[in-house]
Amino acid sequence: MTRFTKFLTIGLTLAALAATGASAHDGPGKRDKAPKGCRPAPVLLAGTLANDPAAGDTSFQLDVLKANHKGRLFRKAGQPVTVSVDAKTRYAKDKQASSLDAMAQNDRVLVLAKLCRSDLAAARQANTLPTVTARFVLDKGPKPAKPQTTENK
Repeated sequence: MTRFTKFLTIGLTLAALAATGASAHDGPGKRDKAPKGCRPAPVLLAGTLANDPAAGDTSFQLDVLKANHKGRLFRKAGQPVTVSVDAKTRYAKDKQASSLDAMAQNDRVLVLAKLCRSDLAAARQANTLPTVTARFVLDKGPKPAKPQTTENK
């Protein structure tokens, strides 16, 4: 009987410790909150380059053809739209790391940026465009030429 009591006591102690440790965790998927006042909104813009950026440029011009829900403000605006870049901006071309000066005019480009939702709402009400700084730029190259078909009649 003492052996059973000993195992029961150890089991209850371990269960109590496990329950204490489980309740101390914030839970899966909890992230650090953004700075107060800025809830980030992902903005995705797709279009063609309107200029040929050089290595030292801090921005490029983009004719926006498509955009996600948060980026529709840029699609409806006058074209081209100025997209700023900084040292944190990453570039990719042909599945490899690239740079700003590797992009050429009329290349198809996909731009991912994050803006504050409050900035987007204020810009929508003021009928202006907020400044957009690209976080990632994917250069897809120029639009491929359509193959010409000859029809025999």
